[in-house]
Amino acid sequence: MRVNELTDTTLRSLSEVEADEPVVVSMFLDLDPSQYATAPARESQVNSLLNALAERIRHGDLSPDARTALEADRERIELFLREEMDPSEAEGLAIYSAQALDFFQVVKLATPVDADVRIDLRPILEPVMGHEDEGTWCVLLVTRDTGRIFRGGPTGIREIRDVRSDVKNQHQAGGWSQARYERSVEQDVERHLETVAAMLFAHHKRRPFEHLIIGANNESLRPALTGETHAYLRERVRGWVDIDEQVASEDEVFEAVRHVMEEHLAAEERALFERFEQERGTGGRAAEGVDAVLAALAERRVETLIVREDAGAEGVKCVTCGWLGPAGHERCPVDDTVLDRIDNIVEPAIQAAIQQAAEVHVVRSAAAHDRDGAPFDAPLAAVLRF
Repeated sequence: MRVNELTDTTLRSLSEVEADEPVVVSMFLDLDPSQYATAPARESQVNSLLNALAERIRHGDLSPDARTALEADRERIELFLREEMDPSEAEGLAIYSAQALDFFQVVKLATPVDADVRIDLRPILEPVMGHEDEGTWCVLLVTRDTGRIFRGGPTGIREIRDVRSDVKNQHQAGGWSQARYERSVEQDVERHLETVAAMLFAHHKRRPFEHLIIGANNESLRPALTGETHAYLRERVRGWVDIDEQVASEDEVFEAVRHVMEEHLAAEERALFERFEQERGTGGRAAEGVDAVLAALAERRVETLIVREDAGAEGVKCVTCGWLGPAGHERCPVDDTVLDRIDNIVEPAIQAAIQQAAEVHVVRSAAAHDRDGAPFDAPLAAVLRF
């Protein structure tokens, strides 16, 4: 199972990194095994990214100190890529380095990311938004005598608990009458399902999850297990899947349940768009466009920031209080500080949203063919708290 190290905590930590001049390197490496399974293919991508970084350092509008620090960053990144990287652990990497800030962090991703390298005042977060995974999904795989619990999310799952009960073979010859024997078997199964349901609820109380998928290879188990499952957990069931009881590996179970996760996430995106359209249509809690969204961020009213993939817009930022605004302003309306010009205000907007504990949803154009696109054309939009 591929490792995923991107969590809300990681994003929050990265959002707090900022320099006075462009000395922060953000490099994204695609390790999709369908394209980069071989060492030569990975080597070609690594060389291309390192060369691109060298060109940006050589020809960028940088101070001598920044150029020196960035050369050290390039060496540190190359050392990691050549000698420390384990391509079997992830399908994507985000490498953040700023020698000038004594900062270096590698984030392993369980899903591919487009290869790229950038130099900026801050870590570039938009490419990895949506890759984070806090393990809010639970998968229960159950048969007539076994139960297995997995935790994870759309990037992967891992097994954490299992139970096996002593259930008689339904076709085993016994000394009782056949009907009585079969009733005894069903009682064993019922007790087993009670045990599994209790184990699942106990796990939820220790470490709550938001979504539950149940895999059962026997249709008759569904009503019985549903009856045993606590009401709190029934509310979290996102789907049932048929999984052969011989399925053993985490990867096989994940492949069997991933479509349920993806369908639920797509439904959540549609619901977000519908809510945005409804709020906008009634003049309610919605903001559209750079000016309106940045104003809402300044007032800490953003509940969900919606960003178009690869969106860009010029803006300004106050280095004293962090106020963000559209291009054209010269002084901060809060403290009258002269504002810094920002080539792309989208990244600071993402950072501000994360720091305010707002959700950030990036509308990925790659998925546009199998769902409705965002109901707006601006780089930024938002659903507001108030």
